Amino acid sequence: MPLLSRWLRFNLVGMAGTTVQLCVLSALVYGLGLPVVPATILAVEIAMQHNFAWHEAWTWKGLARRGRWRRLARFNLGNGVVSILGNTLFTFWFHESLGWSLIGCNLTAIVITGILNFALAHAWVFRKGGAMGALLLAILLLPAAAFCAVFTTQLQPGTITAWDDYIRKAESEMTGQLPQPSLGAGTKTPSLMDLDAAGDNAGKEVPSGYIHHWIGAELIPGASVADVRAVLEDYAEYPRYYAPDVRRASATALSSASGKLYNVQLILDQDQGFGLHFAFDVRSRVSFRSSGGYTLVESRSYSIRESDSAHPPYDDLLPEGSDHGILWRLNSYWRLKQSGSDVYAECQVISLSRKPLLGTVTRVKNLAKDSLRETLLKTREQAVGR
Repeated sequence: MPLLSRWLRFNLVGMAGTTVQLCVLSALVYGLGLPVVPATILAVEIAMQHNFAWHEAWTWKGLARRGRWRRLARFNLGNGVVSILGNTLFTFWFHESLGWSLIGCNLTAIVITGILNFALAHAWVFRKGGAMGALLLAILLLPAAAFCAVFTTQLQPGTITAWDDYIRKAESEMTGQLPQPSLGAGTKTPSLMDLDAAGDNAGKEVPSGYIHHWIGAELIPGASVADVRAVLEDYAEYPRYYAPDVRRASATALSSASGKLYNVQLILDQDQGFGLHFAFDVRSRVSFRSSGGYTLVESRSYSIRESDSAHPPYDDLLPEGSDHGILWRLNSYWRLKQSGSDVYAECQVISLSRKPLLGTVTRVKNLAKDSLRETLLKTREQAVGR
């Protein structure tokens, strides 16, 4: 049979399978209330079995029965893997990054994976060309592995315990600690250092999680500590000061005997690249006090919940700890001190996330580093000439 005719038959079967898949997906999500990822997997598997039966009877009609089980195994391994991973990942990706409707995302995913599936079926599933098909399958699976990070995960009790231990140790070492000599030298570019409570870059990995600990410092010229504190305390203006990372901000003053205390709510946006971004509702207790000649601003998160869509109004919050693991905990510690006509501003940020995937540790570290640098630069920008 000419390749074009087989391609047309393949697509006609695929269209029928698409109808099956969309009907099943809608029934599972809207009828039974299943999450998008498992519902998509089930819908794809049902449609895949439908398609294989028609391909055997019509698209590649006349094949010997003897090799049917082998072809079914290849179809499940090849087309099945591509369909399930491709449909799931593309559906989720388009839904999260572009905000398209569920059906629109799934239709787009079906078109993309349909092209890949025909190539794989023609080269391997219904033919004997094993080496070429295996190579094609391997190539198709490479991008799938890169998107495994978008799947949800669960914050484990052991991870929380390790975080609490780390914070206790880090805060005990901050008490009375002198500024790092290398961190206050420049006025144009903040000095940054990656460290942990042990001070030797050990212990960043914790059970089922990863702790990011950065310290940064800068000299803010021609400013006073009061100017910098005014910026940090002006929560209503955070969406303007720290755009685009801060989408919303509000604060309620609480009674405190040792300084000012606020209950703060921030909506934070984090761009992960590849069109993926996440939004978080972060609730923290923030204290402003003086100690040892420094003004201290200490923020400790007590609740972080991820927005399911990452789009306004950000009220579709996932259960705490049952999300993508991008941000589970977030503490920051500012130290401000007048130095002549300048202000020495130091900020430590400690956060908790899931473990980075193999080969992505450097990229994840750079995201945390760049975020701290931008925070310092934008704080200086608002404080200078205030």
